[in-house]
Amino acid sequence: MMKTAILVNKQRAGIKDYIALTKAYLSFAVMIPGALAYLLFAKEITLDFWLSITAIFLLALGVSALNQFQERGLDALMPRTKNRPLVQGSISEKGALGIIVGLIGGASIIEYYVLGFSGVLIFASVVVLYNMIYTPMKRTSAYAVFPGAILGVIPTILCTMAANFSLLHPAFLVIAWFYFIWQIPHFWLLVLIYQDDYNKAKFPNMANVVGAQSLSHITYVWILLTIISALMVVSFFIPKSIIIFTIVIGHSLFLAYKSFPLLQNDTYLNKKRCKKIFMQLNLYTLAVVVFLVVDRWLIR
Repeated sequence: MMKTAILVNKQRAGIKDYIALTKAYLSFAVMIPGALAYLLFAKEITLDFWLSITAIFLLALGVSALNQFQERGLDALMPRTKNRPLVQGSISEKGALGIIVGLIGGASIIEYYVLGFSGVLIFASVVVLYNMIYTPMKRTSAYAVFPGAILGVIPTILCTMAANFSLLHPAFLVIAWFYFIWQIPHFWLLVLIYQDDYNKAKFPNMANVVGAQSLSHITYVWILLTIISALMVVSFFIPKSIIIFTIVIGHSLFLAYKSFPLLQNDTYLNKKRCKKIFMQLNLYTLAVVVFLVVDRWLIR
């Protein structure tokens, strides 16, 4: 029977351990698409904006910690995750559960104030989708990326609702589609970068299904789809500033060019290059919407 944790040493948890347990930096990033959606759709910035992004951040912290609690045994098998606090024992399992309940509970209370029971139900769906469907599915299927990508749209849904903007409006639908599409190549680039780790923990991944070289080629196609989706978003929020419009178009062409090596037969072996493309893709996804927000609020 696999041990659920390897207690290398018993030591008092420090701030870095709590940051690692909750994936605080990644959880903060999860909040950003929602914040940007609010700024695109809202007529003014109200208290609901600050409460919504706070609730999303706390929920992301909580479900990330719950994910590590669920995978603490598998984390011990991978070099990338073997030093996490639950594996090392710097945070106890009981302590982690207390943190998880506090974060998810606190997030739900705040969201109830903003959106009522509908917000709490959406929060509950995040826990179900992420911790009860996506996390177990990762161990059995390489296609877990698709329900995982749905999760990335939920902050946008919540903040759009907080901005009193219709979820049926085409402008919302295109930006939700953009965030969904982006996450597919985002995940697959991680597979190319960390395939050895995933194999050690016996996680099924698309590189095992189609081959790493084919996955590299397919990922480039999905990056192009991400760019097309981004330009669809731009078509609904056409910048008043020709400078911003030119920057967004130029950045789109730049990403297509810098990602082109994925079509080469040996790029998947170059982890450094894959990491660089990964960062460029994420920066592009952020920059497109940030520029649209800047154009809406600051350009007169």
